[in-house]
Amino acid sequence: MGHIHYFQRYSSRENAVTNNTLQLFARIYEQSPTQLANLLSEITVQNVEIGIDINQQQRSGDSVPDGSIEQRSFKILIETKVDSGVDHKQLKRHANQFKSEEQKILLLLTKEVIGHEQLDKIASKVQGASPGVIFANTTFEEICSKSKLLFKEHETQINAIIEDYWQYCNDSELFDQAKFLMRVLPCGVSLKLNAKYGIYYHPSDRGYTNHRYLGVYANKSVRYIWKIKSVFDITWDGETLIKELVDGEDTDEFDDRIISIIEESKSHCGYFTDEGYRFFCGDPVETNFRKESSGGIQGARFFNLKELTDDLGSVEAIGKKLRGRTWS
Repeated sequence: MGHIHYFQRYSSRENAVTNNTLQLFARIYEQSPTQLANLLSEITVQNVEIGIDINQQQRSGDSVPDGSIEQRSFKILIETKVDSGVDHKQLKRHANQFKSEEQKILLLLTKEVIGHEQLDKIASKVQGASPGVIFANTTFEEICSKSKLLFKEHETQINAIIEDYWQYCNDSELFDQAKFLMRVLPCGVSLKLNAKYGIYYHPSDRGYTNHRYLGVYANKSVRYIWKIKSVFDITWDGETLIKELVDGEDTDEFDDRIISIIEESKSHCGYFTDEGYRFFCGDPVETNFRKESSGGIQGARFFNLKELTDDLGSVEAIGKKLRGRTWS
């Protein structure tokens, strides 16, 4: 069965992208209004306050009421640009929609960061049309990276939602992380075979996020990694190997290894992968990228290798950089 997603994948139109982003904000708000305020403050570079402020005996002028309950008024208008250019006139029209809000922010979502010169030019036009409006720009990648820092590891449901939004953005090419992305998968009894042949397999109908690197995990550590060279859907009847290229290089280099891991998985692990399985092939490098927090991992975890090392020149260099490092 394919993976069920929180965010729909069936359109790249800007209204669908906006809807999914607003859905993320709504889910974060349901979990913690404070954390949504933190996220919005980060991506707009403004102090956004959400919720009421309760005070006792607070002086205002010559009056000291026994108590007060107040809420700062703010409004954030969002414009999303995915494939089209920025329309200055459209942004000025949006800015005119603000009324008497105490805090007025016009937020532009884009795939790439807007340069300082263009950003200043837009901000000047927006503020000229509607004084007091703050213009801000953020990217989908920044929303993802900031969101992933909001919650603790044990807050699994909201973290799963954030992870799915991150995968949605990657799959929809709202940012290109695939070339830096390492997918880490728990491997129990099959670990030695995965490492021996540089092959990981899972059912062909199981969805997955695009990624360039694969790591196999056991005993609280990523033990081996490889750069994915070829991805095949396989049928093996004991005599003939039928391969359908899914991604990467169409090569016979891995044929013997694929047959061997299929046969040895039966005898060593009790897994029957002759048909209906997808094989991710490469040349493994040993490492020791340890999980320091308690518990194991129940499913795939993703790491942006660009955030872990500047040296992506070779898998050997990556493995060496990760050896001895920790994550949670």
